[in-house]
This record gives sequence, C-alpha cells and structure tokens, in this order.
Amino acid sequence: MAPRKTLSPSDEATADAPAPTPEPELPAPGNLYLWDRLKRTDPKATKPFQRAGGFRGTQIDPVWRIQMMTETFGPVGLGWGHEQLEWTIAERMVFICCRVWYIDPDTQTKCFTGPQWGGTELIRKNNRDGTERPDDEAFKMSVTDAIGKCMLQIGLAADVYMGQFDDSKYRDESEAIYSAKANPNLQPLSIQKFEAEVKDKLMAVEDLDALDTLWRDGVNARIREIGTVDKVASQRMISLFSQKKAALERAANAA
Repeated sequence: MAPRKTLSPSDEATADAPAPTPEPELPAPGNLYLWDRLKRTDPKATKPFQRAGGFRGTQIDPVWRIQMMTETFGPVGLGWGHEQLEWTIAERMVFICCRVWYIDPDTQTKCFTGPQWGGTELIRKNNRDGTERPDDEAFKMSVTDAIGKCMLQIGLAADVYMGQFDDSKYRDESEAIYSAKANPNLQPLSIQKFEAEVKDKLMAVEDLDALDTLWRDGVNARIREIGTVDKVASQRMISLFSQKKAALERAANAA
C-alpha cells in the first residue's frame, strides 16, 4: 500500500475545500489598482431598463456609487468630490460638465478624472394625454449623469459597461462576494482581530500534532471564508502556518 501523503496546512486549504467560493479581484499593482478595486458592481444596486426604441440596459443606483467612493476614498468633501465646470441649455435639454476629484489612498495625492457631460430633458411629456410639464429634477439628473461617467474613468461599475453583467454566472459571483462583505465576521477589524489571535495561538504551538489540531479546529474554514473578501489576509495567515510548520520540522530534524 502506498504511504499516505501528509498535507501541510497550505495544501489542505485546497484539499479540504468544498466547491470554491468566488473571490473578489485583488487590486493589481500599478495602473489598474483602483480600477480592479472598483469595477465589480453589487447586483442589488442595479436594475434593468428599456428606452423608447427597444434599447435595454442596466441602471446603477447613484447612491451606491457614492457609497463605494466614500468606502474607497473617505467622506465626500474630504476624500473625494466633484466640480461643475460648465453648463448649457440646448434643444430643451440641460447639459452639465463635471469632473471628479479624489485623494489617492496610497500617495495622498489629489487626482482628477477627465471632464464628462451629462444631459437631461427639461420638459417631460405625459404619454397618456400628451401634456408637457417642466422637470424640476433635470439639473440634478444631469449632474448625476456626468459624475457617473467620471467615476467610470477610474473603474467604478466598469463591469456593467463591459458587458460582464450579461453573464448570469458573473452576477451570481458578485452576489456571493457582496453577501460575504456584509458578514460582520468579515469586516476589516474582525479580520485583523482574528489574525492577531492566530499569531498568538501559533506562538504557543510546540509540535506538529498541535499545529495540525489548531489548523483543523475551525481555523482553516475561517481563513477560507476570509479569502472571499480579503485574499491577501487569507494568504498571509496560511503563510504563517506554513512558516510555523517549517520551523517545527527543522527543530525536529535537529533534535
């Protein structure tokens, strides 16, 4: 009979895992850092629409956009904001040009998107009786339209515009990711606390059997769960186990 292969904690992270849970994309170092951080849209913040003529699309909740910008850069007015550059009225529409500014999380540099125009009809027509009335939301909607286009330049909700939302599997993955983000045990402070606990417990481990027991005692499952929202932290903790195992094996060989 062939000898049983002993798996390391990092091996078991794959071997013991059930069907893989979708993982959010990690920010890429360099030019796509913000883009990859902002591109995935929460399906709950979207709804389909159809315009006259049959055009179909996906509408993105502007409040969700504000939430994502605030989560990434800080409160509006401090970490990000917008400037109105120009406006005009033509053919019963109001057009407003804006640009968005934000403080880069890494460099703390104030950055700007390129300018974008948003446009909205000033007069709305009642389809039932043909009457017309002024739209008192026209200016606000034009600003919202312009700001949304500016936010797209740094990646916010880019997956919708790239057609990825047409894939039902992709939408299901996004739902799983945002559900995980809403879990209180997967918030940044909770993850930091758990990682500190893991480090303390590893310090007390004196042999390979104790290390294996610690790994199997719910820690591996929690690390996999954390990996759905913070892959870097998950890999960091797996690495701690691997380093501890290597140190124990060296000590055992030296004895």
